[in-house]
Amino acid sequence: MSTEDTSEDRNEIQDQPVVETPIPDYAAGQRSITVRGGKTRRQMVVDKQSKQRKARPFIIVAVIVLIGLLAIPVYAYFQNYVFPPRELALRVEGTKYTQGDVVNFIRFNQRMSEQLGVPFEVGNSLFEALQTLQENELAFQLAPKHGITVTPGEVDERLDSILGFVAVTVAERESKEYKDNVEEAKRQFIHRIGLDEDVFRDFIRKSMFKERLRTVVADTIPRVQAQVHLYEIVSLYNNPEERRAIERDLKSGAPIDSIILNHSVDPNVQRDHGERGWFPFGINAETDALLFGLDGDGNRLLPVRTPSTPRHDEENNWWTYIVVEEVSDAREVDEANFEALTTRGLTMFFNEERKNFDLHMVLDSDIYEWVNAQVRLSALIPTATPVPFGGQELFQRAGS
Repeated sequence: MSTEDTSEDRNEIQDQPVVETPIPDYAAGQRSITVRGGKTRRQMVVDKQSKQRKARPFIIVAVIVLIGLLAIPVYAYFQNYVFPPRELALRVEGTKYTQGDVVNFIRFNQRMSEQLGVPFEVGNSLFEALQTLQENELAFQLAPKHGITVTPGEVDERLDSILGFVAVTVAERESKEYKDNVEEAKRQFIHRIGLDEDVFRDFIRKSMFKERLRTVVADTIPRVQAQVHLYEIVSLYNNPEERRAIERDLKSGAPIDSIILNHSVDPNVQRDHGERGWFPFGINAETDALLFGLDGDGNRLLPVRTPSTPRHDEENNWWTYIVVEEVSDAREVDEANFEALTTRGLTMFFNEERKNFDLHMVLDSDIYEWVNAQVRLSALIPTATPVPFGGQELFQRAGS
């Protein structure tokens, strides 16, 4: 090809019109010129941000509502399971017991009852637990004053006996078999009770301080005291004529056994002849004044071999007459009555000592319901209704 032909071709190309490709409009500085629905990518981003700003209040409201809905069960959980166990229930000087401590104490005694096969009654457990915890702590803090001590070894022995193990000799206690058996029983007990060992060991230890303080109080009570020999006549009606007939028979000097058999309708009269035993002052606050009181002339309020004013027994729906058959100015108190006198003496002792301590006890309906609910949840065997006392309740219940 010649040089002339090449030049001609170039001239023809230059003479042809140039067709320009259309370029979309876009603002200076935009990085993208992609067209979607007539909008640039930047315009789409701006629109999206605008919609998000408009929807933001609705999102905030939805989040607040969701938080509120979640807060209800959380608040209920804390109100029922977090806050109550930490609330103060009892304070003795600087020692504090929370509601959780009280529940643990009740559960410990609950397991003790259930291990022995004795139904545990929830009814008054809260008040009794608070009272017992307070007295145990008072005994612990008063122990140095009365020379009372409890060693860890003694706590071990008490725990072993609770678990059903009693070593007769030191060698038996130190044997590997004995220790292994005790440890296994303890492990099972801890599993059932759901408490740390240190917690219930402290319960045991302080209860032992109270037991030994009880012994200190018992030593101050005379074993020989004035006592009255009591009989009881049961009648279905409050009949003045019947009372006069009983009084005539008693004054006639007839044997007390025959009089009781003749007038009493007590189902057990053939077995016990209405005898209730010998009783010192302090066994029952309701009858102490009647049985030991004197009038202005120094005469007994209830003379010997004279029926008392009839008292109505609502439980059995009958009437009872008390008769003092004889009086002794010096008679040894039997073991049952001595225990009752010791209980009364210990109560009086604590009442006096409470004046010297900074004490605080919290007990209201909310705490009562919460604590008892926790105790019922952990019950292993059904609770039973209280078993009524027998006919000797009037005389054998210790006064407080």
